[in-house]
Amino acid sequence: MMSTVEDELQHKRETVEALLEAKDYDALKELLQGHPAEIAELIDNLPPEERTLIFRLLNKDSAVEVFEHVDSAVQSEILSGFHDARLIGIVDAMSPDDRARLFDELPASVVKKLLGHLTPEEWTATLVLLGYREDTAGRIMTPEFFDVKDNMTVEEALKRIKRIGKERETIYYLYVVDETRHLLGVVSLKRIVLSEPDVKIGEIMNREVIKVSTDDDQEEVARVISDYDFLAVPVVDKEGRLVGIATVDDIIDIIEEEATEDILRGSGVEVAERGYFESTITSNFSKRIGWMALLLGLNSLTGNIIIGHKEVIEGIVILSAFIPVLIGSGGNAGAQSSTVVIRGLAIGEIDVSQGMRILLREISLGLFIGISLGAAATLWAYWLQGTWPIAIVVGMSFVFVITIATTIGSFLPMLVKMIGFDPALIATPLITSTIDVTALLIYFMIARSLLGID
Repeated sequence: MMSTVEDELQHKRETVEALLEAKDYDALKELLQGHPAEIAELIDNLPPEERTLIFRLLNKDSAVEVFEHVDSAVQSEILSGFHDARLIGIVDAMSPDDRARLFDELPASVVKKLLGHLTPEEWTATLVLLGYREDTAGRIMTPEFFDVKDNMTVEEALKRIKRIGKERETIYYLYVVDETRHLLGVVSLKRIVLSEPDVKIGEIMNREVIKVSTDDDQEEVARVISDYDFLAVPVVDKEGRLVGIATVDDIIDIIEEEATEDILRGSGVEVAERGYFESTITSNFSKRIGWMALLLGLNSLTGNIIIGHKEVIEGIVILSAFIPVLIGSGGNAGAQSSTVVIRGLAIGEIDVSQGMRILLREISLGLFIGISLGAAATLWAYWLQGTWPIAIVVGMSFVFVITIATTIGSFLPMLVKMIGFDPALIATPLITSTIDVTALLIYFMIARSLLGID
């Protein structure tokens, strides 16, 4: 049976460790001929001293590609020995966007020293990117794009590609600019290759260019590349001048980062700056205790509500038996609505301008679900305790609680988005805790009203 990719990587790790122990560096050099991402994964799992040795065995071009793939914490660790001229050369040869991302992870003192070792061109390119706000198109773009003029011929464009193509991050798209670098159009490499040599670029370029601005959020860039199946998207400044391109490889990393961030925040956990094992217990404590304290305060209200309505429970003890399933169902309904709305907002499927339509839709859905579950709950409650009034209280509570739960679950994320924050900040535990409190209030109010309890 063919081994899986993970099995192959594990075998490769064991082989690397064996060759390192045997100091068989020639065989190790031969083994390190795979894809940069595979070598990077091998390095991530090696002890620090062996990582440096591996880098010394790679040629410069391979070392640059591998370095761009290794974990940011490992990059920082490797660069702790930045006095090594070869490591400085690797950083200098990185693409500007990857270098800027690396500098975001490094201590300021290390960045300052590294900047001093860069060539003037790379120093300038990096500082330009670092000048843009974090998480924007300007911060993640690379200035290494391929541009042409509209009056160039296809033959001239091909000669230019052969002459400087290696210096560009991608040549799949050629961006047409005027003398002041304003973006006029775009033409694909495929179109260039298939056109006659004497045809002007202006005749075959697409003038309807999908582009993003340097100030656009990186999530918007990811959405554009995903929606249009681009390999890269041009980035322009406020004056419409082409200043860079955002490529799909960087966007994949961003999508992973954003998805991870949303999952963590959706569970009421602040995003860790480093990996799981690299983060300290103290750091994790500080990122979790805030949410837990807030939820404790909110959940304490449920105790207050129960105490405030103890005469209801004392009068009809059986009512307490239905509390867990009622608040559990409400919390689940609210979490479902919030998840759907947060995801829709994140991928651009829905917008806050459609808020009323979304709210009415979720309320209707909650009402239908509430009636269905309420009918079942009424029969179930009657079967358990044998009296219709209490069964009706339980059933009606289901209808109201689930309807209100879907309302809260859909409204809160849109409200946060309207204010200007990430909807994922409205964590699922916060929504369910809010619904728990609301569910108890509704339950006891209905019980008091229908059962005549003062």
